[in-house]
Amino acid sequence: MKSYKNYIFDFYGTLVDIETNENSSLLWKRMAEIYTHYGAPYTGVGLRKRYQEIVKEEEKKLAEETFCTFPEIRLENVFARLLHEGGASMENVYGRHDQGRIDAETGSDYDENTWIDLIANVFRIFSRKRLLPYPGTIETLEKLKKRGCRLYILSNAQRVFTMPEMEITGMAGLMDAIYISSDYGVKKPDPAFIGRLIREQHLDLTETVMVGNDCESDIGSAKAALVDGVLLNTFRYDDDYIKKHCPIQPAVITQIEKLL
Repeated sequence: MKSYKNYIFDFYGTLVDIETNENSSLLWKRMAEIYTHYGAPYTGVGLRKRYQEIVKEEEKKLAEETFCTFPEIRLENVFARLLHEGGASMENVYGRHDQGRIDAETGSDYDENTWIDLIANVFRIFSRKRLLPYPGTIETLEKLKKRGCRLYILSNAQRVFTMPEMEITGMAGLMDAIYISSDYGVKKPDPAFIGRLIREQHLDLTETVMVGNDCESDIGSAKAALVDGVLLNTFRYDDDYIKKHCPIQPAVITQIEKLL
C-alpha cells in the first residue's frame, strides 16, 4: 500500500461499526410520548409520517436554494418544526415543566436550541442499536499519527448525532479536522464537499487519499477531487459489484491495518 501524508476518512462503516433502526414503531411511540409531554400531541404513526414529510420538504427547499444535487439538511430544523406544528412553544415547554431552570454553564435560561439538541440526542440513542470502532482502527490511526500523517473525517452525517459518537468511540481527538455534511448543506459525492476540505487544509492532491466503505459517495468523492481512493470493504462487496459501482478502480482492503 502506498504511503500518504493526508488521509481523509469516512466515519460510519469505515472507522466505526454502527447499526440504527429509525423504522421501529417503539422508537416513534416513545418520541411521540415526549412531544406530547411537552405540549405537542402526536401518535407514533403520525409523528413518523410528518417527520418524513418535513425531511423531504427541507431537502427540496435546500436543493432549490443552493442548486445542489446532494443537499444535506440539519435535522434540528425538522425536530423544531415538529414541535411548533404540534402546537407547542418554548413558553409552554419550559413554563409548564421547567420553570425557572437555569443553564449551569452559561447562567442563562434554557432556550429552544437546548431542547432541540436534547430531543435529537434522545432520538439517536433510542434508534441506535450498536456503535463501536472496527478492530484495529484506533491503533492504526495512532500509528499513522506517529508517522506524521494528517488525518481528517469527511462524513455524510448530522453533527448533533455524530460529534458525540466520535467522542464516545475515541475518534475525535485523533483527527486534525472534522467535516460533517450537515454543517455545510452538502454531502458526498458532491465535489464541493471534499473540495472544501482539500482547499481549507491546503492538501497536496498527490499526497492525499480518500478512505471509505461506499463506492459512490467515498470513491466518487476521490474521483471528483482527483485523489487516490481506498475502498475499505467492510460490507464484503464482491468484485463485480465494486467494478460496477466504483467510478474509479480503488485499492480494496478489508482491514484498516492494511493501510500501514
